[in-house]
Amino acid sequence: MKEANETQLSKEIIKMINDSPEKRITFYDFMKMALYAPELGYYTKDRKKIGKSADFYTSSSVGPIFGQTIANSFVELLQYASEKETFFILEMGGGDGRFARDVLNAMFEKYPKIYQSLTYFMLEASPYHQDLQREHLERHLNHVKWIDQLQDLPQPFIGIIFSNELVDSFPVHKVKKVNGKFKEIFVTWNEERESYEEITAELSHPSLEDYFIQQKVTLKEGQVAEINLDAIDWMKHVAQRLTRGYVITIDYGYPADELYASHRHEGTLMCYYQHTANDNPYQLIGEQDITTHVNFTALMEEGKRWGLEPVWFSTQSHFLMNSGILEMLQEIGLDQMKNKDLFQDEAIKMNRAIRQLIMPGEMGETFKVLVQQKNMGSYQYRFMTSALKQYGL
Repeated sequence: MKEANETQLSKEIIKMINDSPEKRITFYDFMKMALYAPELGYYTKDRKKIGKSADFYTSSSVGPIFGQTIANSFVELLQYASEKETFFILEMGGGDGRFARDVLNAMFEKYPKIYQSLTYFMLEASPYHQDLQREHLERHLNHVKWIDQLQDLPQPFIGIIFSNELVDSFPVHKVKKVNGKFKEIFVTWNEERESYEEITAELSHPSLEDYFIQQKVTLKEGQVAEINLDAIDWMKHVAQRLTRGYVITIDYGYPADELYASHRHEGTLMCYYQHTANDNPYQLIGEQDITTHVNFTALMEEGKRWGLEPVWFSTQSHFLMNSGILEMLQEIGLDQMKNKDLFQDEAIKMNRAIRQLIMPGEMGETFKVLVQQKNMGSYQYRFMTSALKQYGL
């Protein structure tokens, strides 16, 4: 039995279940409603989601150092991609706009010539987040354009398409291995118990079984797994709109063989509310985030079908260190420490943010970075060269 909360959104989901011929909906449909129902879903309502007083942190929440460091890689890649003095970046799902602000601030200060010729596109479905983005990007509005869909990008689009913690928020199908066969997990409503319940039945679409064949993975008996078909579709459309340049995807996840390993017997779905994690998507509907880990193998394989060549896949820690984050460490002598506020001093805060972004056990290992390129030559990018070698060690 699963907990339900009497919200308008929950009532609409229950109505959807009761109106369906078999009195059930796919978990995909449930998750899509919980996250994206107009004005009621978690991502579509006017509600703060990122930060200390909200539900979760992103790398940009740690401080400006994340965007400042990635700006270094953006500048390098833009110069390889563009044959003219016109530079394009598209950020998809930019949250409250802090990352874009930090990137543009860094470019304005360190790379003024590129900044002057740059258009930074933002694709954001939430009107609430668009308003936050405009607020944070006030000083850069002459260089920022908001679009509603990928088709609104100028063609040809030559530059960078970037996302950070976007793909993990796409709705997913849930499947389970039962008696040697793939079954799908559906959501029903138990009127007597006033609760959501999960049942298994035949797959809603044959593409779900085809997915595991293509990924060359098998599930153990009783194992539950998520299938993110929207991520594959997203990768296809992103690749189609990019004429020349790069796709950079940062998120938490694994290659397929690791993602669907038998020790992840219940899958990877997690919910977040006020910085507390749980695995029950049937409570706090519309008030809590629901996420699953990303299958990076699927993104790479779909990208290849549309001309995207994978050039880098590793941890955020390696990417940021190779992109110059260690150069921003502030030297603080022991004799200076007694005169500094450990919580407010800017140098200490900067060093603490760098540690959080790159250290094992924190964001550095949890998040992965996938860089794909299209219609580009073979280059030895800085982020592909070990930070130790860059310092001659």
